[in-house]
Amino acid sequence: MRYALRQLLKSPGFTLAAVLSLALGIGANVALFSVVNSIFLRPLPYPEPDRLVRLSSTSTATNLIRVGFSYSRFLEVQQRQQVFSDLALSIGNAFTLTGRGDPEQLVGLQASAALLPALGLQPALGRNFSADEDRPVGPHVALISHTLWQRRFNGDPSILGQALTLDGTPYTVVGVLPAAASAFPLDQLQVWIPRPADVSFLVPSQLNGGGYFFQVAARLRPGVSLEQARQAMNVIADGYRTAQPANVDAPSQIEVVPLLEDAVGAQRRSYLLLFGAVGCVLLIACANIANLLLARFAGRRREIAARFALGARRAHIIRQLLTESLLIAGLGGALGLLVAEWALSALVQFGTNLIPRILEIRIEPVALGFSLVVTLATGLAIGLLPALQASGVNVLDALKEAGRGAIGSGRRLRAGLLVAEVSLSLIVLIAAGLLLTSFARLQRVEPGFRPAGVFTAQLVLPAERYPREKLIAFYEQLYRKLSVIPGGTSAALTDRVPLTGGQTPAPIAIAGRSLPPLSQRPQANRHLVSPKYFSTLGIPIRAGRDFDERDSARVPHVVIINETFARRMFPGEDPIGRTLVTGMAQLPAQVVGIVGDVRSTSLNTPPEADYFLPALQRPETFTNILIRTNVGPVAMASVVRDTLRAVDPDLPLLQPQLLTTRIAQTVADRQLALILLAGFAGLALVLAMLGVYSVMAHVVAFRTNEIGLRMALGATPGSVMRMVLAQGRRLTLLGLILGIGGALVVSRLMQQVLFEVNPAEPLVYVALSAILLAVAECAAWLPARRATRIDPLIALRSE
Repeated sequence: MRYALRQLLKSPGFTLAAVLSLALGIGANVALFSVVNSIFLRPLPYPEPDRLVRLSSTSTATNLIRVGFSYSRFLEVQQRQQVFSDLALSIGNAFTLTGRGDPEQLVGLQASAALLPALGLQPALGRNFSADEDRPVGPHVALISHTLWQRRFNGDPSILGQALTLDGTPYTVVGVLPAAASAFPLDQLQVWIPRPADVSFLVPSQLNGGGYFFQVAARLRPGVSLEQARQAMNVIADGYRTAQPANVDAPSQIEVVPLLEDAVGAQRRSYLLLFGAVGCVLLIACANIANLLLARFAGRRREIAARFALGARRAHIIRQLLTESLLIAGLGGALGLLVAEWALSALVQFGTNLIPRILEIRIEPVALGFSLVVTLATGLAIGLLPALQASGVNVLDALKEAGRGAIGSGRRLRAGLLVAEVSLSLIVLIAAGLLLTSFARLQRVEPGFRPAGVFTAQLVLPAERYPREKLIAFYEQLYRKLSVIPGGTSAALTDRVPLTGGQTPAPIAIAGRSLPPLSQRPQANRHLVSPKYFSTLGIPIRAGRDFDERDSARVPHVVIINETFARRMFPGEDPIGRTLVTGMAQLPAQVVGIVGDVRSTSLNTPPEADYFLPALQRPETFTNILIRTNVGPVAMASVVRDTLRAVDPDLPLLQPQLLTTRIAQTVADRQLALILLAGFAGLALVLAMLGVYSVMAHVVAFRTNEIGLRMALGATPGSVMRMVLAQGRRLTLLGLILGIGGALVVSRLMQQVLFEVNPAEPLVYVALSAILLAVAECAAWLPARRATRIDPLIALRSE
């Protein structure tokens, strides 16, 4: 070990370059492994988490994948199932906390008393909901999250028995949830109340007609496998379909998915792609250092031959050389842990709200074990082949040879490693290039509206304080005040903002045609909007009219449809004046207008069938404020708060921001992944450049005598430079050919994350291959230039 350390200290430049290269490669791998481990591999913080599952509904006919569960189907499962020890129903809700300082919006859950037992948890303080509290018309009680208890009530145990005023109704606190109930995937929830079926914003037709509004969590009985549970749910789904054929969810299947997979499974492909890219970077770094070690060990052939002549065994020589490579890898691994810690700190800072379980991401013992394995594997990878190559020296030849032979061994191996570096670099570059091209094309998609210059905020009205008539009066008064707000040119209200998620598909039918059961009707996205919604967002009206103040709750209902809806439901007909039967309540509404298509769900999703109802005719307790303005978001938020306070001082204004900012947040996770992949691709490009330089520098050193002879015989510096560049170009082109083949395979696996980009996009392949070839040419130019300055007399004399 001491001899190996002395050898490395003799070449500080080589040692520093090798250690830094490995530190970057190992550090990036450890950091990303820590992310993958924390998100996908670490169990959820519940007892026996592998037995926890979520039940959801999937209907391929209506393109609904793993959506919610209906109350009627839950009752069917609850009555017939024998595979779950606990089965719990819940639905998200929001509550306004008043009476304790400024009004505060709390993210809440209405959950059955079975949810805590299903998770295997007990309250940290107090008790769970009782059976009486979980029955209809039970007492108003609440469980508060551990986080809310600490933040709002300073962890005071006397909170038990106190009343919290939620939506104007007092709720007695009966317990404090454990810390695990404030961790992912429940980390956003601040308060639980019982009786999910009593949720205030659902009407009886939605509750009993099979609407996908609820969430169902369950715990498998001991000895019951996931496959057995799925088979049992298939049987129950068939029975439900027979018993309730008219319900909206009757055609759908019941999916049983592990709770962790349901929470993070959708992001698995992106992180595996990143993990593969960072693995390629480490392989490139290993190939680079292996090339350097080949040259270094080859330069010590006479030393190694002398050791053999003095009686050393080949195993001893290999052990000594491997010790040097393992020492380099160990230093790189130690420094790599610091790089990983720094990278994770930066990722946590910039990835908040983008990466699931981000607060749990850290370097754990399993990550340290991974680091140790990677370091050892790296040490063997960079040292074994060079050690075997160097230990195969011919003693007599090595003791006789001069400069050229001292460095000339292992040429094919070094060339092979260079080809591997180039091919791996091109694979990572093409993967990043395809994603960048996809993202660029996505950003150029016309969404169908103009988000620039629009301020947005949210409101949640307490249903208990706002029955229907009072809700209508509130919206009418708020809309009138917003219409004349200082700094605004146009204002509107809507329950859904395009490109921000949360679409609400609902069954629709055409009056005058046969009316099939709800389960057989087509579905379209429903929107509740105020007058001037379309003008505020810049959505063109193609035919008919916009909503206005005449479209109140006191007149017959009207509806506006988009162009996709008109083409799909009224092919070759004029929809204006026709009557739709909308939603699960099957309320009639006359078509009064047609508007342009908008990409409501996401930019990579084609426009869907949308219909718009006047918010004043069918008001709900949740709404978004939209104001077109030239005023900054901070100033506008203050004005809107004053306006809201004049209507209801107990309502908080939620998430005030520009609409462009809100939309950007929906693709921020994709941007983060793209930035990381582009960073890995840039690092791969730099390592490939260094690899080409080191190999060509070694080639020039090996062919010094040959080049000197050529120049003595009349070769010009230009011809010598072309010869050296041609050799580097041949190796680079071979690497590019292999890299293109590998990229074609990898890009097929990326097809689902690409938008309007062919996995074999010729422009991306050609452009990035040309860039890599140009970089390799630049890297080979310095050794080639050095070759042209060789003095023939000195080169021939050394022979």
